[in-house]
Amino acid sequence: MLAWAACSALAFACSRQAAWLGTGPPPPPGAAQARVGPFRGWRRCAHLANGLIRVSVVPQVGGRTLEYALGDYNYLFLGQDEVGKTLSKGAPAGYRHFGGQFAQLHPEDRWATVRSGYPPDLFMGHYELHEAAAEAGRAAVELLSPVDLATGTRVSRRVELFPYSTRLRITDTLTNVRLVPQEWGIQAVLQLKGVSNPDGLVRREDPPRGDIALYAPLNRKSRFKGGVRFPLGGPGTFEPKPGLLTLRYRGRFAKAELDPALPWVVFVDHSSGHVFVQKCAAAQKALLSAGGAFAPYPFIEVQCFGKVAKLGPGESASLVQEWYATRCPEPIVDVTEAGVVSSPLSLLKGEGRTWVAGTFGVFAIGRAAVVFQAADGNELARVDCGPATPLEPFVLSRAVGLPPGTAHVRLDVTDPAGKAVGDLGSMALGASR
Repeated sequence: MLAWAACSALAFACSRQAAWLGTGPPPPPGAAQARVGPFRGWRRCAHLANGLIRVSVVPQVGGRTLEYALGDYNYLFLGQDEVGKTLSKGAPAGYRHFGGQFAQLHPEDRWATVRSGYPPDLFMGHYELHEAAAEAGRAAVELLSPVDLATGTRVSRRVELFPYSTRLRITDTLTNVRLVPQEWGIQAVLQLKGVSNPDGLVRREDPPRGDIALYAPLNRKSRFKGGVRFPLGGPGTFEPKPGLLTLRYRGRFAKAELDPALPWVVFVDHSSGHVFVQKCAAAQKALLSAGGAFAPYPFIEVQCFGKVAKLGPGESASLVQEWYATRCPEPIVDVTEAGVVSSPLSLLKGEGRTWVAGTFGVFAIGRAAVVFQAADGNELARVDCGPATPLEPFVLSRAVGLPPGTAHVRLDVTDPAGKAVGDLGSMALGASR
């Protein structure tokens, strides 16, 4: 059993609430803060915020993250009829479309050997909420599920928000609480809304308008043809293009299995330019377009399957995913450490001048700069391109002087302290990366 599972639950004291309580404008982007408070009818929920991102985690329905919002825009799906309810109040048991992010066990076909339905304690039960230590500037909470008696397992979850950034890390850990070895893996499920409702509340009758799209990179060397296969529903909902798979959500059911080596999945709301990125190293990955008889609500599901492992008594296995948010117009053709790329970095010539250009969305507040390098990597010049924020697209169009001997051009992003965050793209002269 987890080392801290036997400890008494730690409650957040009212005296330790952050200054921002969600009743007014958020604080300026900076250090992340945590507090406890209600969320849409659920009591004692965990709230994390850093002035850019607002996160709400609901212990009563599987410790789910049900709000991940950039400003006032929530990317996650919430089923309108389930808001404020739990398994024990307001509706019969069975699969419930609460939405958001949760974890369950796989392989699913083994559930039938131990019970007749889903293990509800793990992904719909009442989790304990614990305060968590975090590095300076971050905020974190930990949640612990009840023991699922049928499978002899329990799940813990750590949710951690980073400062000055939209970066959120979620770590799901599965523990065997039986006295004999068992073989299970974690299935982390992320449900994103299929309509552009800013608050994430989705009604059964909400018609998808084609505003929502999902992108994933394709790999020509994949064991799947093009990096994807369609085990259910057929390929009609998905649009494979050179290097990129696109799902334009229209409420039709389909499922695509991705090459697990592919590094990211991107959600885009075309109507507002809001972009969400999930990164997760997993043994299996799948995209599901919910609709028809499968689900009464319009949403998109990203499934990440951890490796099925033989766990001895008290042993655990974890699956980590990271989320990022920004704003950027479609299409999204690449994801870097610093942000997303719509139009890659390029050099243009006109009117006797050289221009650097591109369209991007950044994950953290900071500054952007164009860096010119020699063939040996030495920096020849650096041109400041001003502030960058996740709240707006970063559009680059600037005349520059090309230093003699330039072999590479890179677009760097640094944080408010001047520390490197990463780049938004680079190119060798005559060839983009």
